[in-house]
Amino acid sequence: MLELLTYIFFGFIWYQFIAIFGISIGLHRSLCHKQVELSKVYEVFALFLVTLTGARSPLGWIGAHKLHHATADTADDPHSPDIKGFWNVLFNRWDCESIPRKYIKDELKNSRVMFFHQYWKHIHLSAALIALLIGIDVFLIFIAVPFILGFLGYGFFNAAGHKDFRPRTNKWINILSAGEGFHDVHHHQPSQVRLHKYDLAGFILETLNKRGSSYGSKSLQKK
Repeated sequence: MLELLTYIFFGFIWYQFIAIFGISIGLHRSLCHKQVELSKVYEVFALFLVTLTGARSPLGWIGAHKLHHATADTADDPHSPDIKGFWNVLFNRWDCESIPRKYIKDELKNSRVMFFHQYWKHIHLSAALIALLIGIDVFLIFIAVPFILGFLGYGFFNAAGHKDFRPRTNKWINILSAGEGFHDVHHHQPSQVRLHKYDLAGFILETLNKRGSSYGSKSLQKK
């Protein structure tokens, strides 16, 4: 049991790295909200990290998130727990094909996003097989735990981030998403790079910007 808990602990640490540099900075802040402009190399790196989680297609993730912002807490919102139900949102029950193309028009022209959209399953399964061949401990830490946390974390982020038809701050979301639990702030100011003093991804971006380093980004200035 202690050995399994150790694997879960290190898997959680690895997932936090993915959550910050892949999901938060890569998908959310750059591709969804254009807060930062990433280099092509970093974008590929971020998209690869995301394939290791249960976030599924990056095109679907981005499209669903943009649709969510445009239709928050209405019948068209794919993530509204008040309308869709907590459990439906928790388990990510939204259809990528049903997302209006106007929300993903930029991504449809992005060859890197489209590559990972088409091959994310192949990449994930290949990484899982390689990790399993190396050892069960590697598989649990680098694949299994991030996949479970990524799948449930994304659903929980949206299911618990809204209540009574409005966004709210949730401390548990912060734990699972490396500081993105200030959901009400994000909805009111989606272009804001740092949502709160405890927003870890925002802190990293601001720090790099102040030091004149871009960590693979062409620009860290707010649009």
